[in-house]
Amino acid sequence: MPQPSSEAFEDGLDLQIGLLEAYLPQDRMEWACYPFLPLKGTSQQEFRTFRTIVLENPYLRATLLPGLGGRIISLFDKRTGAEILSKKSMLEPQNGGRRGAYVREGVQLLLDGQERLNSLGNVASQIEHAQDEESDSAVWLAETFSGTGLSFHLRVSLPSEAAELRLEARIFNRWLRPQPYNGAVSIHLGDGEFDGTAFFSQARGIGIGLFSESQPFDGVCFGAGSLTIARFPGLKQLAPRQVDSWAIRLVPFSGLDGILGASRDAALSIVDGKLQVQATRQQLGCKLLMLTEEDQTLEAIVDLYPEHLLEIPLEGLRPIEFVLLDPAKKEILRVGTRTGSHGDFASNSRLHEAEPGARLISSTLTTRSDSADLMRATFDVSKRHLAFTILGMKGLAEGRHSDAAASFEQALNFNAEDPLLWWVKALDARLADEDNQAELLNAHYLAPLEPALRAESFLCQPISLDPDPNPLLVSLEENPEEFIEVACLLIEAGLFDQASRWLDEAIRHRDLPMLRYLTAYCLVAKTRLNAEASEQVRIAAKSPIAPPFPFRDVERTAIFALHAAFPDDKNLGTLIEFLRD
Repeated sequence: MPQPSSEAFEDGLDLQIGLLEAYLPQDRMEWACYPFLPLKGTSQQEFRTFRTIVLENPYLRATLLPGLGGRIISLFDKRTGAEILSKKSMLEPQNGGRRGAYVREGVQLLLDGQERLNSLGNVASQIEHAQDEESDSAVWLAETFSGTGLSFHLRVSLPSEAAELRLEARIFNRWLRPQPYNGAVSIHLGDGEFDGTAFFSQARGIGIGLFSESQPFDGVCFGAGSLTIARFPGLKQLAPRQVDSWAIRLVPFSGLDGILGASRDAALSIVDGKLQVQATRQQLGCKLLMLTEEDQTLEAIVDLYPEHLLEIPLEGLRPIEFVLLDPAKKEILRVGTRTGSHGDFASNSRLHEAEPGARLISSTLTTRSDSADLMRATFDVSKRHLAFTILGMKGLAEGRHSDAAASFEQALNFNAEDPLLWWVKALDARLADEDNQAELLNAHYLAPLEPALRAESFLCQPISLDPDPNPLLVSLEENPEEFIEVACLLIEAGLFDQASRWLDEAIRHRDLPMLRYLTAYCLVAKTRLNAEASEQVRIAAKSPIAPPFPFRDVERTAIFALHAAFPDDKNLGTLIEFLRD
């Protein structure tokens, strides 16, 4: 038996892809994907090497593509040599979607029930190595520039001892106003059947179970070979600075001729008069109960190993129900052969945890259903945290650091999951010459790839006269929109001096027109140095109109203010038309 271990490492993957072309819309209807450009297919194809991050243990190998929206492009079952996801030799874009073209393949995170506008773009990534043989290796994926106020952190982990993949999502509304939201996971699987818990493809002999943990998922859609499971049947509003956290597990199955029932721990099948069980993790001394048509209750002690199929000949028996108990006699799988019931969805069961040979009675899931209803009710939050957050930002902008700290502390009482709240509290403490390590540690725990935290690491350093870019911020160059995001956060908090210092450094890394416009806005808004602001606008005008386009509230305010100050600038006039549409 292989020694359990889990590892994560970078690799490369050569893929043949159909090329897409971005274009500047001439029709207002084509701006549905603003601030991103629409896409259209071309007749060209090419081989391209993508940077990948691989999670691997003795049973599974998962391959992630940060450069294609952070999707999981492959889930390979090493136990049987089977690829679970629908995999083609070429990634062929499909017509349609929000940007005019999209790629279905892989496992993708959705923020509002549709493919993300940045599903073909780059996301930030960070490997979290296992500390020992019993811990998990993981990958953090994060996206700040989504075209809305929503950002996410997604932790994908692979335990050392189990054939399952865990996805932990934290979806965050960064803005101070509500945003449409419906967190979901989309999986492209190809042809097959889905029964509400597990997908199985008879033709390919593979399956996958999906099991939620902390929060219920009430929206399911299966069609065109893709399965989407969503938090809600339709869109809801994510409140200002609200975080929605949830986790699901993907449990692959292969080597079976069918799946009669599945749970997070095992899948069960009956083929050619033989019972087959494929386990997710090793469990020794389990108890298997079987109820037959003759009203017999039979039992057997079985050992489950994820790398081996358990096979038991039925020898003419006609089972109608199975229950699998772990060594502590906790039910881990319940299957009715007539209904194909799965795991937690079993109803009117005749098997029950009772003494061997006893007549078994039905059970219900009332308590579990009540708990799920309560979890649904926890989604709504009040506005108290927002009011205290804005009060704190007002105190911070006015230099009343003790008042700001008190307001931020009150806001945290009602919304301690907000990483930007911990960040701005840490920033306030730094400006007041107080220790802020506890706040920074909390923010890092909640959002380790948050660009504002990298900015704080830079801003707390002494001002340097070195003309070269600070190496601390080189990683942000892969996603240059994050320079703009941080500048907007600092301006939103009323910290124009901090924003100006940040913008000056950001331009050293990526000289984006929007960074110039925000610099000009800081000059106009706080110093009235219109001549210096005019120079920034003049430099920005040398670049053609191109993404990243303004869409945040701070950007909107800045563009309108600059257009009023410099009405003859053509680029500002064009951006004004974009924002009005």
